[in-house]
Amino acid sequence: QAIQIKRQYQGQLPKFWQPKLVPSQCLDAKIIHWDLIDRFVSGSATTDDLWDWIETGFTYSQIMRLQVEDGTELTPEALAAMSEQLEIYGSVIARFRTTGRVGFSGPELCVARAAAHVMDGLIDIDRHGIAVKAARWSLVQMDRIRAQNGGQE
Repeated sequence: QAIQIKRQYQGQLPKFWQPKLVPSQCLDAKIIHWDLIDRFVSGSATTDDLWDWIETGFTYSQIMRLQVEDGTELTPEALAAMSEQLEIYGSVIARFRTTGRVGFSGPELCVARAAAHVMDGLIDIDRHGIAVKAARWSLVQMDRIRAQNGGQE
């Protein structure tokens, strides 16, 4: 009977019922954002990689915001690193539009690496399903951006 009641419940589940990432998922998440940076540096990054890097930054900035709302205290340096990554999107996209190259300038690479270190820490402290919730939010944001772009990536 309890299972039937749980299935009928349509409201948001308490945060302690939300699944958090398992260690293998955390490792995969870390590998993904570092791999994206490596692709940008090696010159092998594609347009899809650019979109993935942007989506990753949106996801982790949302993880950070939700962690702070949940009471996690983060350093000013961590907050600045994520903020700076969001701020370089414009210059990276502008370079891509003018050169067709997906890559970083030297200062942008420093920002991306600093943000990736913060991302590693954020994924390690995931709790209450915050990473999953942030990923879902990010997908919606990226769908909106793609729609504004006429579906072009």
